[in-house]
Amino acid sequence: MFTDKGEAGLSVVICNHAGEIIVALFEKIPQPPSVICLELLVVRRAAIFVHEVGLHESILEGDSETVIKSLQKGDMFQSAYGHLFKDTMFYVNSLRSYSFSHTYRKGNSVADALAKKARFSSDLTVWMESLPPDINTFVLADMPLS
Repeated sequence: MFTDKGEAGLSVVICNHAGEIIVALFEKIPQPPSVICLELLVVRRAAIFVHEVGLHESILEGDSETVIKSLQKGDMFQSAYGHLFKDTMFYVNSLRSYSFSHTYRKGNSVADALAKKARFSSDLTVWMESLPPDINTFVLADMPLS
């Protein structure tokens, strides 16, 4: 969140079955009321982006354990963000298959770096098959050790 500007950055990275990045985006949005709300907005944007690129199956991965567990259990309907949860699940449920997976922030450094880049950009930026050169070091950091 960029509290000094009243904005936040969100990012989505879509990888193929081999873990190679095929498309990514970052987007600058008005600052939501909380980090939980921002994390839900990221999952919602990811589900929409999966549809936009023509995919029908996805593992939606995020570094907010609270949000991922709530999505897995489907238990956020009664929360203050129930409307956002319901909207997110509308897009997620339209996928042929999906699952949710929690990852620690250190394993999600590409998405984190892209979200931070949103601070200095226009509203939405998308990359197909390549990323900005300054993000490549984060790609290497996120690669699993064989």
